[in-house]
Parts: sequence; structure tokens; C-alpha cells
Amino acid sequence: MKSSKPFAVPRRHCLRLAAGLGAAVCLRAHAQSSAVMRRVGIFTLLGDSVRVVARETREATFKDVEMDTVVFNTIGPVLLAAQPGAELRHFRAPSELDVADQLSMGLAAARRAELPAWVSEAARAESLSHVLLVNSSTGAMEFRTGLTQVVGSDTVTGIGFVVSGSGRTKNLKTGAVATGYLAPFVQLRLTLIDLSGPRVVHSASLSEGYIVGPTGAEAPDPWQFLSRQEKARALQALLRQTVTRGMQEVLARV
Repeated sequence: MKSSKPFAVPRRHCLRLAAGLGAAVCLRAHAQSSAVMRRVGIFTLLGDSVRVVARETREATFKDVEMDTVVFNTIGPVLLAAQPGAELRHFRAPSELDVADQLSMGLAAARRAELPAWVSEAARAESLSHVLLVNSSTGAMEFRTGLTQVVGSDTVTGIGFVVSGSGRTKNLKTGAVATGYLAPFVQLRLTLIDLSGPRVVHSASLSEGYIVGPTGAEAPDPWQFLSRQEKARALQALLRQTVTRGMQEVLARV
């Protein structure tokens, strides 16, 4: 569900390790006439662990989703298609960030163009013209079946899964019916800041999620509706979809 509110470009890659800044990846399109966005730093705060929210039992983490890599590989083609003369640099947070820290950093950036010290230092060192901050957000989400029936409503944060043992779900392809559901979700904020001001060009709050039904009669636990590999692929695909939509919204304001 959505909230209310494409890479064949000649390029060069350079991998640089900057003390305290994590890995920075540089991607440059062929030199063209001057562009509005000259040198853009993509700062992803997501990390590699996602949340598993099981209403009746537990909250845990699910690792190895490579979210930062997925974000950069998604943003690069979309941004270069709109700004073919831009140089892109990618930065990860120097350490895994708590979701609460991501929320506060994202709000400060979106409201006041205020950036964490390590982001500001990297922006000065790299002579960036713009910063694109990608962080977890939080919000209400309704989970619907393929027939648009609402089977659950939660306030969710970041990227992860809701697992519930209540309600009945049916796989429309196989006809399998089970109790409970598995729902991958993405709650993100993309904020583009023009550092010449600095000023916020646009901040997009994004929400996507859907219901996964049972593949057969031998999966009584909704967490088993997908294998580990299928879970990772589901989140990666949802993240790509959400980021693409968000970038289109942000770039429309440039």
C-alpha cells in the first residue's frame, strides 16, 4: 500500500575509505553541460538489520538484507537520468544506528536542513552541492489482502516484517489457507538538501507494505510462509519500489 501524501550509463567507480565516514563510492556520468545538482552525496542510515514485529510473541531482528547497497543501486540510475552531469557519492553511517536516532536525524534534516556532524564533515571534504539523506521513518500502515480486505493495522518503523497469528489468509494462486499473516513493510524518508543555502529541496515520507499468504498447507507458522532467501528478496524488491517512487517525487521539486 502507498501513503497518501531506469542503468546503462558510462561511468567510473572509485572506492575510498575515509576515517570515521565509512565507505564512499563515487559514480560519475560522462561530462556534460552544467547541471543543477553538481555533486550529490547519498547518505544511507539504514544499515543491514530489519525489524521483525510479532504482535503476540516477540520482537527480533533479521539481518543481511544489504539495504544501503540496494538504496544506492536504485537511486543512482534514477538520479543520473534526471541529472546526467551529476557526480554521486555514497556514504554509509559509520556504525549501525538505532531507529530512534534515524528518526531524529531525519526530522532535523527535513524541517531545518540540519545534518549530523559526520554528514556535514563529509559534505565539506567532498565539496558536495547536495545531500540526499535516506533514513527510517515511522507511521501507521494497513495491511490488505489481494482482495483489498484489511487484515491488520500497525504503527511500523523502518524496514521489516509484521508477523501475526490472528486472522485468516489465503494464497490466491495456490488456494492454501492459513491462520495469521506475514507482511513485509517499508517506512522511509528521503530528504534532499541544497547545501548552498542550506535549504530543504523536498522531503518525501514513504510507506509500502503487503500481505504474504501461505504457499501450502505445511506452514502453520506465518514466519515460515517465505524462506530466508525469499524474505530478503521480498524486502529488497519492496525497498527498490519505494525508493524509486520517492526519488521521482523528490526530483520533481528540483
